[in-house]
Amino acid sequence: MIEIAAGQQRDDCVALLCAEVFGSAAGLTPLVRFAAITSELLPNHAARMVALADDGALKSVALLVLEEQGRAAELTLLATPKTLRGQGYATALVERITASTALRVSVTQPTLEAFFSSAGFSRWLDAPAGENARVGLNAQHPAQNVAELDEVIAVDDARIVRTFKHDPATFERFKQQFVDGLARAERYFSVVH
Repeated sequence: MIEIAAGQQRDDCVALLCAEVFGSAAGLTPLVRFAAITSELLPNHAARMVALADDGALKSVALLVLEEQGRAAELTLLATPKTLRGQGYATALVERITASTALRVSVTQPTLEAFFSSAGFSRWLDAPAGENARVGLNAQHPAQNVAELDEVIAVDDARIVRTFKHDPATFERFKQQFVDGLARAERYFSVVH
């Protein structure tokens, strides 16, 4: 496992993560999340990009966002390019992260709970009232119940959308960075058949 340092590779991997996780049918969501992550979370050290790498080639990538008190992080986004799926790279990445970092993950699907359970999340809690999710905690996470969970550092997506609407140049800049990053991201991953 490696941490992807600040720069073009990291931003390109964020574009890939947002595109893979949210998909093309999600409207502005992938672009808004890309803008939030690259302009606010990562520069302010509120998040880290990590990857499973083999011989310098990335295999799977994840975004970890800190809890407000800094005691743990949330595995917020996880993606493996389509051409590399089914080879266990995401599982291996999650296993390595859970072995070294106090971590949580929120899921809304039982299949995802099973996946994350098999990769090191050993305790599961029902999310706070109003959230239709389950929260998985690894052994290092200090919380023992939902009331002890710290908030995860967040960015106001609605504010970013308002900025895009009122400042077309900012929208175009992020859109171009996202599209260019997505096109470049493939070069960081080796495709082995």
